[in-house]
Amino acid sequence: MNILHLYDESNPLIAKHVKMLSSDLNGAVPDIVHVHGCWQYHIVRQAIAAHRQGARIVFTPHGGLEPWIINERRLSEKLAKTLLWQRRMVDYSYVVIVHGNMEAEAMRDLGWNPRIEVIRNAVVTNSITPEAMLQHTQEVYRKVMDSNTLELMAPETRLLMKLLLKAGITGDKRWVTEQPPVVDEQEWRRMLIYANHEHVRTIVDTGTRILGIHHPYIETENIKSYLPTNYALPKVEARNVVGIVGEMHRGPLTLRHFVELDRALRRDDVDDERLKDAFEENRQLKYFRRLLQVLTEVTGLDEGFLPSIPVNDRQTQAIRNQLTKHLRI
Repeated sequence: MNILHLYDESNPLIAKHVKMLSSDLNGAVPDIVHVHGCWQYHIVRQAIAAHRQGARIVFTPHGGLEPWIINERRLSEKLAKTLLWQRRMVDYSYVVIVHGNMEAEAMRDLGWNPRIEVIRNAVVTNSITPEAMLQHTQEVYRKVMDSNTLELMAPETRLLMKLLLKAGITGDKRWVTEQPPVVDEQEWRRMLIYANHEHVRTIVDTGTRILGIHHPYIETENIKSYLPTNYALPKVEARNVVGIVGEMHRGPLTLRHFVELDRALRRDDVDDERLKDAFEENRQLKYFRRLLQVLTEVTGLDEGFLPSIPVNDRQTQAIRNQLTKHLRI
C-alpha cells in the first residue's frame, strides 16, 4: 500500500506523529491519503482532489473537532462555511482515527462519519508504543483497502470472475469458451473478498475447481472490511424467474440475485411465452429485458437461454450502477 500523509508541518506534535507512521512513496501514486489535523483548507482541497483520482481518505483530527475547539472557532470566525468543507472531508473519509474514547464520543455526537477507530497516540502517551501504534494504523489501512474491492478490481479480474461464475453455475467447463486471464495475488484477494460480500464465494470456488485454476489460499471470512451501514449478506428467497425478478425490483440489487436468475433461466422448465405474459401483467417486461442485458455481462448467460431480447439503455446503466455501487461507503 502507498500512503500519502497530508498535515500542517508547523504543528510539531502532528509532525512527530506522522514521522512515526510515514514511509517514502518514491513517486508512487497513493492508495490512501491520510489527512492529519483540521481547519487547513489547502490540505482538505488536496485530499479531495486525490479522492477524485481514486485515492481513499483516512482522517485523524488530532483533537481538532472536540466541542470546545468548535465553540472557540465559532467566536473567532464565520463557522458555517468552514464547517461545511471540514465536514465534507470527514464525510469522504473511509474511516476516522481518533486518539481516545472521549474524542470518539465527540465524533459520534457530530454524526459526520459512523466509522471511527480508536488508536492511542504514542507521541503524547506511554500507554502505547510507537511500534504498536504503527501496527494498529496499518491494520486500519488494510481494512480500508479490503473494502468495496470491486471498485479496485482490474478489468481482467472482472472478466475472470465472470468466467468463474459461469463455470460454477453450469458445472461444466465446456460452457466457458474464453481463456481465463491470469491475475496476481492482490487481484485474487480483491475478487474473493467481493465474492464473499456478495455471497457467491462458493460458486466462484466451484468455478476455479471446474476450470482447474489454482489460486492463493485466502480465507475471506476472517478479513475485516468497512461495509455500508445498511449492509446485509445477500439472500435470495425466490426460486423461480418471476419471483427472483420481483425481489430484484424491490431491491437491493446484488450479484447473488443475478447468479440465481442465471440459474433459474437455465432450467429446462422455463417457458418463454409464459414469462413474457407474467412480466407484462406485472408491468416488468422492460425491466426484465434490462436485467438480461446486465446478466450477459456479469455471469455470461448464453443467447440460447435468453427468453427475451435484452435492452441496453440509460435505465440499464442505472441497474449496472446499483449493482456496482451498493457496497460503496
